[in-house]
Amino acid sequence: MQYDAFGQPLGAAVPGWAGATAPYHLTLTGRSCRVEPFRRAQHGDSLRAALALDHDGRDWAYLMPRPHSDADWEAWFAMMESSSDPLFFAIVDIASGDAIGSCSYLRIDAANGVIEIGWLRFSPRLQRTVAATEAMYLLMKQAFDWGYRRYEWKCNSLNAPSMRAAARLGFTYEGTFRQARVNWGLSRDTAWFSLLDSEWPANRAVLEAWLDAANFDAAGQQIHSLDQCRQQQAAATLPDGIRAATLADLPQLAALFDAYRCFYGQHGDAHTSYDFIRQRLMNADSHVLVYQQQGQLLGFTQLLPLRSSVLAAPVWLLNDLYVAEAARQRGVGQALLQAAASLARQHGVQRLDLATAVDNHAAQALYAGQGWQRDERFYRYLLTLG
Repeated sequence: MQYDAFGQPLGAAVPGWAGATAPYHLTLTGRSCRVEPFRRAQHGDSLRAALALDHDGRDWAYLMPRPHSDADWEAWFAMMESSSDPLFFAIVDIASGDAIGSCSYLRIDAANGVIEIGWLRFSPRLQRTVAATEAMYLLMKQAFDWGYRRYEWKCNSLNAPSMRAAARLGFTYEGTFRQARVNWGLSRDTAWFSLLDSEWPANRAVLEAWLDAANFDAAGQQIHSLDQCRQQQAAATLPDGIRAATLADLPQLAALFDAYRCFYGQHGDAHTSYDFIRQRLMNADSHVLVYQQQGQLLGFTQLLPLRSSVLAAPVWLLNDLYVAEAARQRGVGQALLQAAASLARQHGVQRLDLATAVDNHAAQALYAGQGWQRDERFYRYLLTLG
């Protein structure tokens, strides 16, 4: 960190920074696809045919109005071919030679080392395929090879598939710009994600492990999912113990959260659990700590910030604490409680509150052993609204 004469922090030094290379058209080749400069004559017909397989047009909802006439398609393709920012590419299936998708670099700021990936048009032939992931990997790699420090992904905050794709590919959610645009007379909130050059080596290793031919069987089916590859990478690189949860933890964390809800009498609902915990991580409106051991999440706790009118100070509700059944009696819950108290103290929190079932004697013993005191002065009332 650099400081001025008054001791004010100014920022971390970037030694020798001279900017990144301005992107240019080139061909990137993988095992299943090529990413090559878009050309109307070369790619237009096959790309239009591939996109036309989206018969009901639902895939156009968040990008632009769907082209209908020959003139519409020609105008769009002409824009793609002539534009330099966005700089468009076709995603070509190596087996058939057909263009089955398109993409671009955009909002290019070589001087500051920032570039965005966007204008993604994935036809039904490309969606949920190895080529879809490989194309994104090739473009990421090239951007960092050109010297970019920040690689961005932005999307309509209502575009759930795009939000999931960003998390799956290793981007970090940074927040939502509310009322960022007006699209076709509709208000749009834009979600921002990023991947930094310091994060790229670990993410590159995960993507390359997944894309490796050895990760696919004779029928072309994956042996390990991308999440499993990321878990293996975490086991190899992240120390065991407690840390803040990230979007990369979602698959394991959501499963733990669903088990926690079942413990308290809810029916198993993986989708609801996943969406709820994803929103907490994305909105950063709670603090979620996880306990990891060799890449496995063994437990978690979630803290909700509140304020006490009586104390006129912040208090946090320790709303959730759960340890996987196989990991109990190993000190995981105790460690999570201690970490929660430490984090709260760092934030100047005056008190932690929690509630537990009257018949959950194991939890009560754990809390008492950690110095928590049962409230004997106040009753807890509930008003069910829905």
